[in-house]
Order: sequence, then C-alpha cells, then structure tokens
Amino acid sequence: MKHLRIAEFGDGLASAYCGRLFAGTGAEVVVVEPDGGYRLRSEGRWVDDVDQSVLHGYLAMGKRSVAGRGRAELEKRIIAWADVVISDDLAGREAVELRSAAIAETDPSVVHVIITGFGTTGPCADWCTSRLIDWAAGGYLYLTGDPDREPIQGGGPWASYITGGTAAVAAQAAVFDAVRTGEGQIIDISAMESVASAHQWTLTMYTHTGAVKGRWGARFGESYHPMSLYRCSDNRWICIGAPSRDQWENFCITLDIVDLLADDDLYAPGVRFERADEIDRMAQPWLDQRTAEEAVAALQANRVPASEVLDYAAVLEMEQLAERDFLRSIPVGPNEGLVPHVPFVLDPTLELTPAPKLGADDAWFDQRSSEVDKRRLPKINLSEIRVAEFSVAWAGPLVGRFLGDLGLDVVKVEHPYSRGLGMSGAVPDPGDRPWQWGDLAPAPIRSEIFPDADPGEHPWNRMGIWNKMNRGKRSLCLDAKAPHGDEILRRIIESSDVVVHNYSPRGATSLGIDGPQVEAIRSDIVSVAMTGYGETGPMRSHTSYGPILEAAGGFNMSTGYPDHFPLRVGVALPDAIGGVHGTFAVLAALWEQRINGTSVHIDLSQLETALSFAGEALLETSLDKRAREPIGNRSRDHAPQGVYPCSGEDSWLAVTVSSDRAWTATCRVLDLPGDDLASLDVTQRRRRHDELDSLISAATRSSSADEAAAALQASGVAACPAYTARDLVESPQLQSRGFMVELEHADIGRRSFPGRAFRLRGSQTPLAPPPLLGEHNSEVLVQLGFDQMAIDRATAAGTLASAPPLD
Repeated sequence: MKHLRIAEFGDGLASAYCGRLFAGTGAEVVVVEPDGGYRLRSEGRWVDDVDQSVLHGYLAMGKRSVAGRGRAELEKRIIAWADVVISDDLAGREAVELRSAAIAETDPSVVHVIITGFGTTGPCADWCTSRLIDWAAGGYLYLTGDPDREPIQGGGPWASYITGGTAAVAAQAAVFDAVRTGEGQIIDISAMESVASAHQWTLTMYTHTGAVKGRWGARFGESYHPMSLYRCSDNRWICIGAPSRDQWENFCITLDIVDLLADDDLYAPGVRFERADEIDRMAQPWLDQRTAEEAVAALQANRVPASEVLDYAAVLEMEQLAERDFLRSIPVGPNEGLVPHVPFVLDPTLELTPAPKLGADDAWFDQRSSEVDKRRLPKINLSEIRVAEFSVAWAGPLVGRFLGDLGLDVVKVEHPYSRGLGMSGAVPDPGDRPWQWGDLAPAPIRSEIFPDADPGEHPWNRMGIWNKMNRGKRSLCLDAKAPHGDEILRRIIESSDVVVHNYSPRGATSLGIDGPQVEAIRSDIVSVAMTGYGETGPMRSHTSYGPILEAAGGFNMSTGYPDHFPLRVGVALPDAIGGVHGTFAVLAALWEQRINGTSVHIDLSQLETALSFAGEALLETSLDKRAREPIGNRSRDHAPQGVYPCSGEDSWLAVTVSSDRAWTATCRVLDLPGDDLASLDVTQRRRRHDELDSLISAATRSSSADEAAAALQASGVAACPAYTARDLVESPQLQSRGFMVELEHADIGRRSFPGRAFRLRGSQTPLAPPPLLGEHNSEVLVQLGFDQMAIDRATAAGTLASAPPLD
C-alpha cells in the first residue's frame, strides 16, 4: 500500500507478520527496536554455524530498523511520522499503554494495533501467551493429533501467523476510515479470537447440535471421507480429498473400486466417514501398486483433488514455485537462503530488501522524519464498495464474510446447486437412528450441520456450515448459462468495484469472470482470483482443497508426534490462511486502484499464501539442506514446553516456560519434587525434558485444566487449557468481549455464531444474518436496471432461483 507508513514496535511473530504483509504491498515499514534488539533476533537461531535468526531473516524483509524503543522523544517522532503503529505486549503492558497515550497526545489520526494473546479486556486480559498457547486458546490444538493421545500443535507457529494476518486486515480497514475522517482508533487484536474465528464449522457444530468436534489423526473428522493421508508403494504419502458426489465417483473409478458406487448410502460424506476403514481397505491395494507421483497423476487426471505429502526440502524444489518466481534468495550471514517473496503480487517491480541490521536506518529516519509530508493517501469509503463474490467451500466465502463485516456490499452470486456440495431440492433423509442434543448428527446429514440435526423443508437454507461463512451478504442465485444469464452476469460485474472468486482458472474462464473478461466489462475493476496453485505454472489446472494444499506445502510432514508423522492439522488450515490473505489482497488492491486509477488483478495462489506461513522453516531448510522431523509439542527456544493431562475426560493443559523466572514459578505452583529443580537453567531443562514432562504430568493430573492454567498464569507462566468448541462458546473471556453473536434467520430462527475477530469504530456495521438462497434476486436486479417483467421472465426460465431444482 504505497505511501503508507507503518511503525512496528512488537516483539512477537504476529506483529512481525502483520508488518511484513504491509511491506509486501509497498508500504514503508520501520521496526522500532530496543537498543539490544527485539526478541525475534535472539529466537530462531536454529541453523548450525549461522549465528542469525531465521525468524528475523524472514519476517523483517522489506523493513527498516531504528534503535531506541523506550525513549519517549524518539517514540513521539516515530508516531508523528506513522499512519499505523503496531504493538504487542510481550515487552509488558505498561509500554503499550504509554504508547497509546503518546499517540493520543501526538497525532490522534494514527491507527494503533495492539496484539495480545487474549485481548486487552476481560478476565484473561493479563494472561501471557506463547506460540503453543495461541494454538490452545483458539481451539486449534485440541483438534490436532490422534484421538487416543495428547493433542498436538501444528508443525509451525501458524496460529500466531493467523493472528498477524487478522491484525493486518483490521489495520487496513481502520486506515481507510482514518484517511477519510481524520480520526484514528485503537484496534484490539487477540490471538484467541483470531484463531477461534478461523474455524470452518467447529463452533457451529456445537451451537447447532451440541456435539464437540474431536481430533482424528490423519483423517478429516466426522463429516468427510476420503479426505485423508495414504501411503503408496514407494513408502511415500499422498493426500486425497473427494467430498463431492462427482469426486467420490471419480475416486472409485480411478482406484478401481466401482462396486462401492452401487451403495447409495455412500454418496453422503458423513456415511463415508463412518465407513472409512472399509473404504480405505478397498483403496489400499491400488495405492500399493503405485508410487506417490503415479497415484497423484492418475487422480488429478480424473479431477480428484490429490497431492504428494512433501517435506520442506521437496517444497523448495517444486517446479510450480520456480515457474512463478515465488522463492527468492537472500543473504544470511555468509550464506544464501531461500524464502517466500510475497503471498500475492500487487506490484511486479517490488523487491523486498534483506532483513536490516539493528539500527541500520537511524540516520535515514532522522532525515526522513524532518521532511515535509506531501503524501496523497486515497480516500475510500468501504460502505460504498460493491463486491461480486463467486465462491464455494471455505476460503472464498471467508473473504466475502470479512468484507461484509467491514461494511462492504457483498453480493454472493451462486448457482442453484452451489450449496452443500451440489444439494438438490430434495429433503435429505436422516435415517432412523435416534438423535439427542450433544450427539453427532446422523451420518447421512452430518456434513451440512443442520440446527437440531433437522434438515427442515428448505435444507439448503439451514446448513450451519454454509450460514457460518456467508453472513452479511446478499444472495443472487443465478444460472449464468440459462437464457439471459449472460446479460445479468455482465451487469453485476459492470456495477461492482471488486470481483473475487476461488474457481479454477478453467472454471473462471468458462463462466466469464477471469481477469481479462471482467476488465473488458469494467476498465477500473479490482479482481482477485484465489486458485489453488495460481493461474500460471504446470500445476495451474490441479484441483485442490485446503487439506490438499496442506500436504503439498510441507505442513503434514512437519506436524506430528516424534514417533508418528505425518499428521493433518485438525482444521483445513490453508483455507483460513487463504481467506485472511484474500481479504488483505482485496483491500490492498482497492488502495492501489485508487492511486493509479486503473484496473488491478491479483493472481493469488492459495499454496503460496500457505507457504507464507512457513517462511522461516523454508529458510532454515534451504540453509542446512535437510528437513527436520516434528518435535511434537516442544519448543526449540524454550523448555519445558508441552501439553499435559488434567482431571476430566480428554482434558489437557498447554504450558510454555519461557524464562528462568517462569520455571521457578512453575516449580512452586505445581509443587514439583526435587530440591535442585527450580535452579535448572534452560540448557539443563532441555536436557532433562522427558523427566520434567513426567513430573509436570503427575502434578497436573489431579487438577482441572482451568484451575491449573489460572494458577500458573497468576504467577506469570504461559498456560492455557486445550479449549474445545464447547469451551470457546461458553468462555467467560469471549463472552465478556462479545465474540459469539446471535443472528435471526428466517429458516433457522435465532442461533449463535462466531462474530468478528476484531472491532472497529468507524467500520463497525451491525452483523446481518446469512441470506436465503436467492433472497435478493429482485432487489439486486432492480439495482442493475432490470424491470419486473424481465425479472419474472428470468425466474420462469430458471435463470434466477430461490431453491435448487428437484433431481
């Protein structure tokens, strides 16, 4: 975002990634460091013979460094220079409060983004966090791992990255408001809310049926199969995803198990999950006769989403990434390493500079801050922006939901069959198995998450999985291939400022919503294509889902217990990543469009946005030439760290001991035995980690996770229960901050849904319920200039609809 000035005061990964996203759009980002350097310079020194942090090497690219954080006069000068100030509380809450006061005194138009683990208000406001705690607090930890073992963190600090991306989106919206009104604001971002909002259906399953989503190892639990990892003849793994009817049929045909197609029950994804062992037994002989590469090629040829499960060393060699020039070489000490460039390209000429040395830009800032400000920042009223959203599944709808939450007019253009993986107008049969609140819904209707496990008369309007992702939008149900559909499509594009889709390149071209075609209709339009692998490269035509990209991006091979990997993350993480980045891309493109006055097209590869969360891992692998095996729940910077059993069924506590002082407190609070235990330094603690894990586990087994977490946090130790969906929905912390919201819907009544991950004063529009299918057909068409006769004609022809056709 050219001409924008960002001052980054944080010490954590989330604040650093927030700043890196802005640097990748051309904004001027200055890291303001204490005289000894910020925390990321000392953490992440994981490569032998390289005395430099890979975290800093990746996250500080494209930024400048000014030393002297904490000096009141310097901080005021930086605030006067900046449009956005990014803070976190890792160096203490008092410094953040003083900075807020300085902003109010120096320049009230500055946006102040404050990133914490649990928020600046509520009963847990003073709790400290860590990267493991971010996994636990937002509900990701509990869902990942084997059902009969302790939950496990993902193979990287990806929950913290989600927080940084969410903070960047909030900062963008606040900047648009500040430029237009002259008034800044404080943005309160918590990791707990950022991660809790980035679930696909976990919380909705609980609010709609009372069921608590569990963890299922390599499988995609309770609702879909095949969506899992499989071993091939060369002892390598692949991921296969076939949730839709067509994909299931093609899966069976490809693997020569067509007998399964005669079983009509298996067309329901939830039934396939219940019978996953049977399906996998029949599939394995075909896999045993093929290498991973051969299996993926055969599946993709039949349009079944599949990928090899790669480690980071293999990711660095991907022809797709090389073709798209995604990985760039940077100096790290005397060596050269590879890192992701930017998650999407806004300006092809932008090159991110290597991470700066401490204080490298002190003199530059002294001169820059004294210059006369002649910038022209674009004034954009988000409430006047119309978005045409063409999307399915999760990542694309999440972009539209974010934008709708920010006050944009989002028109979801959907096909009559678009809901529920092609649901017809027939009412699904739930079967005759009795159901009660708290049970998983009957398998034939489980994947849709109907309220009270009841499809009702209009099941396409009652699906919790769809409604959660599509609140605040208007629905235009259009068959663009039917009579007059092309004219309606042309007019909706012509009237929109933004077109966003997550179709394949072939599908977007066929429908007429790819970049060149929409630009031909409106010459100043913003378009964002959110494809799986990008619009170019040898894998452009590959089909994918989030779990497929997770496998291709090295995430599965880096996640797992030390004695058991690869494993899936318990959510379709790349979808959440794509949704956050897609939203940031739309807002950045609007900024660019207003500056240049021309159309802006963004070719966003969801694989590349996912890999932007693994930059330090790719850099490390490129430097030491080997992909490390998973470390379970441990940390490479702190010890001990782990997930420990507590009283109650499947109840767990995440703990990170990040300092000697925190270790002394842990020994005291948990009453750990041993006279010399409290005096162990971090090197000794790491050496005796197994022993310490056993002692901590013995101490926590008799306490509830909530009690143990509260006691440790009161003594300054980062700890948190591995929160379930029930815990999050009923959390006093989230309730105090109004995270869960009740929405009134014509077909389901009043139900609770996850709300915004952040609150904005200037862009705070009331949350609206999700639309009924085709609810706004007439309203939208009247705005497009069609008269009632034309609307009636299109409806009679099936071009417009408010229900799927009966099969």
